[in-house]
Amino acid sequence: MVKSMLNVTYTWDKESISANGSKQVNLLIEWGYGAIRKRKGNLITKAAGCDLQLQFIPENGVSLLKAEGVRLGFKRSENGDSMFVHCGDVRRGKYRQAILTFSIPAHSSGRHTIGMMEWSWRKPSQEKRTLIRTDQLYIHFTHHLGLLSIPSNPKVEKYIKLNETSPIVKKALRMYEKGEYESPIVKKALRMYEKGEYEQGAFILTRQADELLIRAARSDDMDYLQEAELLLAIRNKWSGTFVSFTAYSSKVFFNKAISLEDVRFTENDTLR
Repeated sequence: MVKSMLNVTYTWDKESISANGSKQVNLLIEWGYGAIRKRKGNLITKAAGCDLQLQFIPENGVSLLKAEGVRLGFKRSENGDSMFVHCGDVRRGKYRQAILTFSIPAHSSGRHTIGMMEWSWRKPSQEKRTLIRTDQLYIHFTHHLGLLSIPSNPKVEKYIKLNETSPIVKKALRMYEKGEYESPIVKKALRMYEKGEYEQGAFILTRQADELLIRAARSDDMDYLQEAELLLAIRNKWSGTFVSFTAYSSKVFFNKAISLEDVRFTENDTLR
């Protein structure tokens, strides 16, 4: 196997999968170059390699279904024998993560190879692509119910959950500023607000935040808390906008006995 200064770790969400196979197995991949550096203002770190690419060459029957992460590109080879994940440039001291989801067929019990990972990049001043690292990817198959019932790896579970939430939050903020509401979640919430059903709209936007707050309380993990706070900020901003507009424009139906101060959110509940 080829090894390099590119550091890569692989973490399955489950240490063992059923020997009967699985249609969805998640793998957290973390990669970077050199020692992790703390961010100092807007300092741009030096590029170590350009256009990092991961090629997955599967064993018979194994398929890479999708790759999720920051600015990843995913495609299959023309003959379908391998899958490519484009991971962008690599900068010294900066590490990134991605979740790869596989479909894995049945296999006899034991530890078996499911494919080969080949990493390649270009040097900043070169056009030629260079193979810098190869890794065999293994997983454990079993019929043992005790092993199969072991909970998912919390680190992988956390990344999956935050990866689901972050795009929703970022897209909602962008769409709100631009007046574009393409996301089904945002569209549904917007319809509720436009109809004056503020509690329903708030519930749609905060349902995932509530789940993240529970996870934060159980694990004492600040990352969950920060994501939940972003969702709550969107909820408050939307509700403030629509409730204020309704209070201002509804001259006939507005109940003057109720002030805007009476319309508020609690931190862990829906609109009250």
